[in-house]
Amino acid sequence: MSMHQSNARPLRLALSANGIFSLLTGASCVLAPMAIVSLVFAHPPVLFGIAAPTLITELGIGLLAFAALVFWTAGQSTVHRGRAKLITLLDIGWVLISAILLIAAPGLWTSSGVAIVIVVAVIVAAFALEQAFGLHLLYQGKSDVDAIRRGNQLALTAKAVTQASPERVWQVMSHQEAYADVADNISKVEVTKGSGSSLERRCYDNDGKSWNESCTLWDEGRAFAFRVHTEAPDYPYPISALSGEWSLSPVPDGTQIQMTFHVTAKSGLINALMFRLMAAPFSVICDRLLQRWIEIMEGTARPAHDDLALPGNGSAAQPV
Repeated sequence: MSMHQSNARPLRLALSANGIFSLLTGASCVLAPMAIVSLVFAHPPVLFGIAAPTLITELGIGLLAFAALVFWTAGQSTVHRGRAKLITLLDIGWVLISAILLIAAPGLWTSSGVAIVIVVAVIVAAFALEQAFGLHLLYQGKSDVDAIRRGNQLALTAKAVTQASPERVWQVMSHQEAYADVADNISKVEVTKGSGSSLERRCYDNDGKSWNESCTLWDEGRAFAFRVHTEAPDYPYPISALSGEWSLSPVPDGTQIQMTFHVTAKSGLINALMFRLMAAPFSVICDRLLQRWIEIMEGTARPAHDDLALPGNGSAAQPV
């Protein structure tokens, strides 16, 4: 089974900015080493018999090579996690070495040199932080998961293909109570009212917190959707709007399952920061959910609910 990668844009942007800065800095060191020496050093150093201008030139060549590595990593169709982590660690190393040099050799620098070293270190630290955040958001898994964030809104789509028939997929997917058996963040689902388009359910998380949801779409054998009652006084999360749709469609290799979620965060800085981190764990949850569903649909895992057992008992699961 092929692996999918998504949510890579923040990491690519951070790497690209890092590459541009490294390229410009490296080119400056190679093209104007004497000017940089006179601007930065009060007492130009000699290290291992190598004069300061030569050191600056060699530093520039190293930065150009580093920029090439960064651009290569950012431009690949699939971002290599290991190289992105290495680049981030090298950035952190630059910041630490800059701090050590400023503290250990205060008389080495001009006032302009101190300011330049600090400014460059702050910029590099910002790249390291953004790359670390991008690595956190980066999703890679068996399902095709895509998360798009615009301001305080997040749209997440997760898709996977199973060899099971559409009838079998609908049987498993539409079983409301069994949703808790496959979703990491849900411990229990109760149907509280109705069926089909009038269905209402209550969901519980792993900490015992709960909320109500109402069905907004029921297309028998094809799709259903729910709206979460985020406006309720007892709703436990900093979300102002949340809806989800579950659907299936026949494909040449079997049946495609799709889940789509639209989330709007409440206002506030803390909520915005928490919301910014949601895409990564939510993507993993969706991947695991779809893959567990597929195992049940294809009979490679035993479902917790007996009425989802593979045909042989002649039963078909009902939504209520």
